[in-house]
Amino acid sequence: MPGYGSVGKALRPCLALGLVAFFGSLHPGHAVTTADLSLGAKVADTSDLQLSPGSATRADVLAHFSAALQFETSGKLRQALDHYLAVFKADPSNADLAAHTAGIAMQFHGREAAMKILEDAVRASPRTPAPLLNLARFASTYPPEDLFVKDEVPAKAMAEALAKFPGHAEVYEMAVMLHLTHNERSKAIEVMTQAANQNSHDPQYWLATGHTAERVWPLGQAEFSMEYRQRVAPFFENALKVASKAEAEQITLEVARQYLLTNDTERARQLCEKLAADYNNLEARKLLYRLYGAAGQKEKALATLEQLVKQAPDDAEQQRLLASEYDKLKQPEKAIPHLEAAIQSGGGEIGDYVKLGWELFQTQKFEDMVRVGQRSARLFPDHPLVHYQLAIAHRAREEWGPSIQQFAETEQFAGATQSELLDHLFYYQYGVTLERMARYEDASRMLEKSITLTPREESKAAANTMNFLGYMWLDVGKHLDKAGELIAKANELIPDQPAYIDSLGWFHYKKANYPRALKELQRAEALLQPISPEDAEILEHIGLTHQALGDKPKAIEYLERAQALKTPDAKARKRIEDELKSIKGGSSETEKK
Repeated sequence: MPGYGSVGKALRPCLALGLVAFFGSLHPGHAVTTADLSLGAKVADTSDLQLSPGSATRADVLAHFSAALQFETSGKLRQALDHYLAVFKADPSNADLAAHTAGIAMQFHGREAAMKILEDAVRASPRTPAPLLNLARFASTYPPEDLFVKDEVPAKAMAEALAKFPGHAEVYEMAVMLHLTHNERSKAIEVMTQAANQNSHDPQYWLATGHTAERVWPLGQAEFSMEYRQRVAPFFENALKVASKAEAEQITLEVARQYLLTNDTERARQLCEKLAADYNNLEARKLLYRLYGAAGQKEKALATLEQLVKQAPDDAEQQRLLASEYDKLKQPEKAIPHLEAAIQSGGGEIGDYVKLGWELFQTQKFEDMVRVGQRSARLFPDHPLVHYQLAIAHRAREEWGPSIQQFAETEQFAGATQSELLDHLFYYQYGVTLERMARYEDASRMLEKSITLTPREESKAAANTMNFLGYMWLDVGKHLDKAGELIAKANELIPDQPAYIDSLGWFHYKKANYPRALKELQRAEALLQPISPEDAEILEHIGLTHQALGDKPKAIEYLERAQALKTPDAKARKRIEDELKSIKGGSSETEKK
């Protein structure tokens, strides 16, 4: 018997509180006499240990109630019923007790006995709607067994409740539910018309009846949304009108949330703007941020969020949101302090540390990135992403050994929990870092993994890795044929790329095919529009090829041009300078490195 057949944890306090009130009303105006149970020389009179008639009655009722709860908890509902009936006889005005007792009585004594309990409760409490609502609910839930008997009890109980208690919102809610359950929508509309015509000055009445009105005119029905909104909105607007100064802020916020939930964003925005202006209301500003964002008013949304953070600097979630907004605007320097504040205020989630790390990377604050990465690695030692980020941070500082260690830890942890992190980009970064430590065979394995894992549609990334690996072997002077294959494939994937053509020309140079080398290198030069300091190595290669072909003036010309570009690579600058001095000094042949 849902709603009637069991006492839940939430219901027991209601019954107990009703009994407390009952105990206090048995003998109004009379103080409770207590026996003197103190220890002392004087022996208490036997009369001191006897309860007064009122106290005896209270004790008896309490004993029945305690026994009822114990029997019901142990599943002995029939025994519990006898005790509940005894309590109800003493206090028939307790509506919750009546409803619960009727539910159990229905199981053992039938509908008629249950209905009598509820009707007795109505007679015992003529000034409250609860017993009438319980009667209507019960009679509607458990109709007569004879299907041909028309039960007038629910309708009469509701009619009486509507007539006697027109200022109680729960009456309208029950009436509407009963009518809609029986597919009587027109009668439900009549009930809400009566509710709308009340002259209540209680904002809670209007809020409650407004929610009931939504059942009659559901705002989720798109085809009737405008019409239904016009029927429902007046209830909530009345709540705003009758709210006192003390209630105005809270009621306005509740109504604003209601409009937001029902997609009346314009009215919700108006109310939130009023709350922000009049009361500096934090929750209203949070809603405004969402409303401005949904409306595409990005500047207003950002300004509102900035105000929110100033107003509540310890709110980690708002700090995160503001950092995210600055990140979208590509302003990492502004995002950083808010991520730091979120960590300080909220204890720091893994996402906060990772986002902060990337923002520091974008602003080239690599030392801070290492510091944050080391802290996050201590806090989340098994999380592969923090090790990956720390590897990148060490690499940015050219700390190749620590970087390689963190790449290895990333691979270890990600293999078990986050294998998707080990993609072609991971192995590319890992490989190029190993190359800087002259661990060429290890670097080759990682770069080959990267090539294998690169999606077919990302041919640009695949070509870049192939070119890097091929050129690495050319530099080392090993696996030249394999290097040539990789570089040729890179050129096939991305033709007319000067860097890849330069690698192809340098491959032919390493194979002593100088005419072919010069042809490819000059083709790379022709594609440089305009030439930049990063292109110095291509001019260097052309110069060295001319030297190998015996054209010393051309060799000097190209090496001087390469030197003039002042490449940012310090090692390359030094190498070009040395090569130029060597050729001018009369050396017959100059090899790179």
